[in-house]
Amino acid sequence: MTESVIRGGWAPSPRVQAALRAVPRHRFLPEAPLRAAYDDEIAVATVREDSGAVVSSVSAPWLQADMAEQLRLEPGMQVLEVGSGGYNAELLANIVGARGRVVTVDLDPFVVRRAKRLCAEAGSGRVTAVLGDGSLGAPGHVPPGGFDAVIITHTATDLAPAWREQLAEGGRLVVPLDVGGYTRSITLVRRGDVLHAEHWTYCGFVRDRGAAARTVPTAVLAGGEITVRWELGTEGDTSGLEEALSDERYELSTGLVVAGQFNFETLQLFAATTLPGFCRLSVPPGSEVVTQQDAAAIVADGSLAYLTHIKIADGPATADRRSEFFIHTYGAAGPELAERFAACVRTWDREVRESWYPPLSIHPAGTPADQLPPGDRVDTPASRMVFDWPGRGARPPLPAPAQGPAVAAGVRAAP
Repeated sequence: MTESVIRGGWAPSPRVQAALRAVPRHRFLPEAPLRAAYDDEIAVATVREDSGAVVSSVSAPWLQADMAEQLRLEPGMQVLEVGSGGYNAELLANIVGARGRVVTVDLDPFVVRRAKRLCAEAGSGRVTAVLGDGSLGAPGHVPPGGFDAVIITHTATDLAPAWREQLAEGGRLVVPLDVGGYTRSITLVRRGDVLHAEHWTYCGFVRDRGAAARTVPTAVLAGGEITVRWELGTEGDTSGLEEALSDERYELSTGLVVAGQFNFETLQLFAATTLPGFCRLSVPPGSEVVTQQDAAAIVADGSLAYLTHIKIADGPATADRRSEFFIHTYGAAGPELAERFAACVRTWDREVRESWYPPLSIHPAGTPADQLPPGDRVDTPASRMVFDWPGRGARPPLPAPAQGPAVAAGVRAAP
């Protein structure tokens, strides 16, 4: 497992490599077969709801290694982990050594009891498992000056103030952050009251169940065939959409043609943070109304536009295949929405595609607009996020989301 993670480039440092070799992962996954416990590609579910939905898991080793690397831990450091499982906390404890300490917090009594038992049976004695809501951090366990590093092991749609407040100045927070329904593990560095992004990793995590979680507003259309999800938190106006969806579909090519296994993960985030009315569509396989099962979309003026890609050339080798990005729309304002969405795709292709992820700063909620840097703003109940996409400059903020849940352990996903 360790050699595979190293070959993948996820564990370049000797300390993380040594921790992967030293901590017996199977001892923290008694529910799993040995082969699954040491599969570097998969997360292992440890707690499920009655419905079968996973609510707690031990993340894939490649992702745990990557997140540990981003913390840049040194011997003697003190670390806060939000979301317990046992194994990840012991990896961190191995890295910080005999003088270090890891505090791991979870709101599920079973998860905390499990972590305590497994850490006692196979751990270092340097992990403290605490029952509590992780959005509050670990009150009563914060060292003088704050934790040297904080790691969140569930997806968050917001940055809990306690995570910043309990982090030392210059400390690093690694958090799977959901923006518009797209999750990236982002490494943030504290400078005063502002968190600055330094690294991004594409990933997926199970949902948060704490007080900071929020419900995603949805609307069901076309007799249940289409579900619209406003992942940024503010529900849009769907008036007139039912009638529009029964009309003829309008199509517009963006002009973007891509080859093979093309990576467009920044396009998803670019659209989510720059397009007013952004939402996502879910449809069953074989839908004739919407051709993309999980599509980025915008809703406005009784009309709908969504992004899709169509194979225009095939071949035996991946490099032979070609796909073209189209905008499909319904409603009277469809052509105008199509032009707006297509312009977004073309801007991304011209300005963003080669530059990768943008500078991102996250400010406390209530920060006056004139104290924010230029960029595209996404406001959440606790934060003001500013994305400095190339060529965009100052832009008006997207609508602030309503209060409600967020998104928790990780599996790698293809964009």
